[in-house]
Amino acid sequence: MEIEKSDAWKRHQLAAVERMQRDLARYSHPVIRAVGLCGVAYLASWVVVIVLGAEAMAMMAVVAVSAAVLVLGAPAFALAVGVERYLRGRLEDHMS
Repeated sequence: MEIEKSDAWKRHQLAAVERMQRDLARYSHPVIRAVGLCGVAYLASWVVVIVLGAEAMAMMAVVAVSAAVLVLGAPAFALAVGVERYLRGRLEDHMS
């Protein structure tokens, strides 16, 4: 005997997953943006240090701070990206 879910139940599940994604996005999107911004600052400051050489010692502080944020934010970034990919996959499964 094969039991199928009703259309109303599928719509309810889809709405619940969409709501969950919106709620979690309030926390995951700022993490993704912050780590991405620090990555860009890290690379840009290294370019300045390489081009200017020893005269760019002030940029070494930017390199150090952005590297620290990248190292400390990497686990949160991985978690945020993982949650986003999981929820997006669930939504795509429900849509098809």
